[in-house]
Parts: sequence; C-alpha cells; structure tokens
Amino acid sequence: MDKVWLIISREYSTRVRKRSFLIMTLLGPLIFVGFMAAAVYLTQNDEKSYEVVITDPEGLFGKVLFINEFEDSPMVHFHLQEGAMGDQAFKDSPYDLKVDVVPEAIYAQNLNVFYKEHPSFSVQKHISAQLEQNFEKVKLAENNVSRDTYESIKTKINLRPLDIEKTDSAQVDPEIGFVVGLALAMIIYIFIFLYGAQVMRGVMEEKSSRIVEVIISSVRPFQLMLGKIVGVAAVGLTQFLLWIALSTALFSAAQLFFGDAIADPSALIGQQMGADAAKEMQAEMSGSNEFMQQFFLLYHQTNVPFILGMFLFYFLGGYLLYGSLFAAVGSAVDSESDTQQFMIPLVMPLVFAFIVAETAITNPDGTAVFWTSIIPFTSPVVMMIKVGMMGMGFQEIDYLTIITSMVFLVLGFIGTTWLAARIYRVGILMYGKKVSYKELWKWLRYY
Repeated sequence: MDKVWLIISREYSTRVRKRSFLIMTLLGPLIFVGFMAAAVYLTQNDEKSYEVVITDPEGLFGKVLFINEFEDSPMVHFHLQEGAMGDQAFKDSPYDLKVDVVPEAIYAQNLNVFYKEHPSFSVQKHISAQLEQNFEKVKLAENNVSRDTYESIKTKINLRPLDIEKTDSAQVDPEIGFVVGLALAMIIYIFIFLYGAQVMRGVMEEKSSRIVEVIISSVRPFQLMLGKIVGVAAVGLTQFLLWIALSTALFSAAQLFFGDAIADPSALIGQQMGADAAKEMQAEMSGSNEFMQQFFLLYHQTNVPFILGMFLFYFLGGYLLYGSLFAAVGSAVDSESDTQQFMIPLVMPLVFAFIVAETAITNPDGTAVFWTSIIPFTSPVVMMIKVGMMGMGFQEIDYLTIITSMVFLVLGFIGTTWLAARIYRVGILMYGKKVSYKELWKWLRYY
C-alpha cells in the first residue's frame, strides 16, 4: 500500500506543478466568464440596423386601413411598398431585407425573407412578430372580429402539476429536479473523459519513453495502474474546485460591469427587438424566470447532504470505473491514433445513458430508467437524474435501489480494474504491434 501511495503522491505533485496545469486552472474560468461577458458586450453594442421592405402587390394591407402598423426597432426599420419588387430591383435598392406578401402568405406558416446580409435571430424574431401581428389583423378584419374581442377570447393556460399528498405546502415543477440531476450528470460525464484521457495519455507517455520498464521493476503493474488512476483523480478534484471558486469570483466581478444585462435580460431584448417582439419573447422567458424563482424557493426543502453525497460517490465511482479502462487502452496502444477503435465502446454506454435519462422526467420509474440506474456503466448518469428528483422531494428516496446501484458500481469498478490490470500487465511492455480485440482477449486469459 505504501508503494501505491507513493505513486499517487508522485502523480499528483508532478501534475499540479506543471505549467499547463496552472495555466488551464487560471484560463478555464477566464475563458468561460470571458465568453459570457463578451457575448453580452457585443450584443449590447451591435448597432447594425436593417432596412426591411414589405412588398404588397395585391394590396392586402391596404384593404384594411388600420393594419399598416409595422413597429420599428433600433435594429429594424420597415418600409411598405404596394407594388412588386423583382430580384434585380431589390439588389439595386437601399433595402437590406425583402418580404413578399401574397394572399397565400397570410395563411401560410412559412414565409421567405430575402437578404443581402444574413439577419440575426433577434432581427428575424422582430420581423416575424410584426408580420404575425398584421396578418392577424387582416384575418380579423376579413371575419368582422374586433381586436378587443379577439384578445378577450384568446387564453393561454400553463399547467402546474401538484402532488395531492402535499397540498398544504408550496410545490414547484418537478422539472427542476430533472435539470439539477442532468447538470450533475453532465459534470460527471465531462470529468470522466477529461481526466480519463489524462490517465490514458500518461500511460502512453511512460510506455513510449520506456521509463515504465524501470518502474515495474519496483512495483507491480496493478499498483502502478491504480496509483496513476487515483493520482489523476486527485488532480481533477483539485482543478475542479479551483474552477468553481475562480468562476464564482469572476462572474461576480462581471456583474459589476454588465449587471443590468445579466440581471434583467428582458431589458436587453426590449432594446434590440422592439416592444411587441420583446413582449412575445418575454412571455416565452416568463416560464424560465418562474422556473428560477421556484428553484430558489425550493432550496430550503432540498436534501442537500443527500444530493452532494450521492454526487460525490457517483462522481468518483464513475471516474474510477472508466479510468481503469482508459489506462488499459493506453497500455495496449503505442500512439493516440490507435486508440480510436477502443474509444467507441467506452463512449457508447454514457451516450446511451443520456438518451435514457431524457425519459426519466416523464417516466422516472420506467424499466429502462431502473436498469440503467443499476448497471455500472450507465448508473453515474441515470442515477444522478433520479437523485435530483429524490433529493428535491419529487420522489420518495428509494434506498433499496440506491444501495443496489452503489454496490453494483463498486463491483463494476473492481471488475473493470481486474480486467484492466490483466491487459495492463501485458500491454505496458508490448511495443510496435497493432492490437486487436482478439489480441486483448488473449491477454485476459494469460496467467
């Protein structure tokens, strides 16, 4: 055990002292927060405006006097032309965008917009909102229905699922638990492949430099592999915690400069898209704003120790399981280009887990969700979805399923470590040979 600890200490100390570790630890949060700040800044300072011509060759808008009401915005200026405009005439005109309104367009769901320079999403959103508004007015006029009558009839319904057993307490949307679990599962997924790849590259470097021949004269291959896996895990945890701390500090600093845009994105939408389009977008965003309000209200009744404990277990368990397989792949090949044939079997279980996880919100007790939360290769992802639902009170904590999943994950780690060790002990000293799955099977059977 002392030798394993020495290997862990060596892996940890040598990696955290590398200039690349320090640079990435500092640059990671800077890049993340910098991209967010740059996006807000560029969006706020985008002064490009578009001149939009609406051609009305059939006089559809002119038939109803009050419908010629296209609202401009700082980015979009409308011009109505009663006659048609050909392609060449549009190219020679001062207009940037052209929309042809024909009788069929009033009842169509798709409408072409011709451009000289591709418009942004916000510009397209504003144009479509204005067209929808005026098309509605045309239809109302054709059917002799007043706008006020139409607004009084139109009703929007938002369903709120409520648990009949908890009617005396505040309830929130169960999707919050799903989103929290999905976010934690994504962190586990990224961690597995980010640092699992480091284990694989570290093994390949030692193998190519032949230094491993000296190392295994003092320690067993299994001890070397285990020490490397755990050492890199410690490096990953250190970097991950530093990223969280630095990102939080930088994001707080960014709010001092872009506080209004970050705190109230709807204000920015209003500046860019005009009042009507902004109202429509704000209506779409109201659900997400309410979602966030519910999230913070739910915090006090969330079982935080349970969620963090489960996250830490599956965070480390998933990495250790896959890290041993990455180490085995690294020992079996001579170059990174040779790893591609072995990476697909490692990637597919986690990709499949995310596909199944999408069904957890609608059917958390389904057969597929249950079995993928038990199987070690998929449980780090799917089980975190269930943990998010359980920890926030949307489901009863199923201790039997959790314990079963944890036991299988531990057994899975032991099993993959055993298999990886058998491949590692042969592959680490194998040079200049292309390895196939058939060859790996032979290595597993060696005694």
